[in-house]
Order: sequence, then C-alpha cells, then structure tokens
Amino acid sequence: MFEPNETTDRYVVSYADMVTLLVGVFVVLSTTFRADADRYRQLARAASHVFGSTPAADSSAPTGAALETILARLSPTDLEHDNTTYRCILADEVLFESGSSHISDPARRALVELAQVLQNGSATITVDGHSDNRPTTDGRTNLALSVERALSVATVLAQAGISEHRLVIRGFGSSKPIAPDPASASNRRVEILIAFDH
Repeated sequence: MFEPNETTDRYVVSYADMVTLLVGVFVVLSTTFRADADRYRQLARAASHVFGSTPAADSSAPTGAALETILARLSPTDLEHDNTTYRCILADEVLFESGSSHISDPARRALVELAQVLQNGSATITVDGHSDNRPTTDGRTNLALSVERALSVATVLAQAGISEHRLVIRGFGSSKPIAPDPASASNRRVEILIAFDH
C-alpha cells in the first residue's frame, strides 16, 4: 500500500498554498470586476448627460412643456423639475373645499388632464399630504386629514386612467412644515412628485 513520506507531504502543502493563492486572486478579480462595472454604468450615465443623449426613454412620456402647462393650471405655489422628476406643491385652498378632503371642481378637471397626459407612460406619481399643527374642527387628526387629502388626489388620478401600481400615497400630518411657523396656512399642502424612469 501507499505509505506517506516526506516528499508527498511537501507536495500537499505546496498544492494547498497554491489553491489558497488562486482563491485569493479570484476574489480580488471578482471584486475589481464588479467595481469596474459600476464605474462603467456611472460613466455611461454621465456621458449621456454631457453629450445630450439619453438612454432609450419611454416614447409615451409627455413633453416637459405639456406637463408644465397642465401643472400650471393647478396654480402651484412651487414647481421644480430636472431631467427625470417634477415636484409640484399645491396649497390646500386650491385643491380642497375648506377643512375637507373633497376636491374642488376646477382642481378635479386639472387633475384629470394631468392623468390623461401621464396615463400611457411609466412615471411613478407620489402624492404627499401635509397639514399645519392646528387642530381640525371635526376631531380628526392632522395626520388623518393629510392622508385623506393625498388619497383624494390619487383617487382622481386613478379614476382618470393612472394605473394604481404607479401611485404612491403618503400623509405626513404636521411633521414636515415648509414655513417657520408650524401653524402657517402654507404648511397645508399636497405635493405631487412625478418621477420618470430614464
């Protein structure tokens, strides 16, 4: 039979060292490759912005001008946008009847137009409800009122053709004021965030 000798033991130790070294090399190569792939994606995105080309965009996405025109009909207190996102802040008196979550008729018409422009795209639409810190007259909490208002806006959008899986509804109550005075009427608002997948 086979009896181990000193030469065989040296071979096993050398072989084990070589295998350990190869495993280490492959781990380093694998890590480097992943980092390079991430850097390549970042570089491709940056180059597309610099040279004006963008990845294949949703052909049914509305033009910025059309979207801004419709959002302007909602009389936003603030409208911000970049290449992939629109953020529209709407005061509560523009959208709702006083102290309620019932949407006014002019606001409903503008929201239906907005939905018609966005319904064939893939943009995610987030509706955030906010309130001031003053107590409501009907005993509801400000958090409940903010959620109801966000839900009312999202419901109009869904009824007008926006797929429900594209809608995100959030209510913050009085936790995120935009005015220094937490009781300020400007804190009573709905924010609509439209994020396109580019």
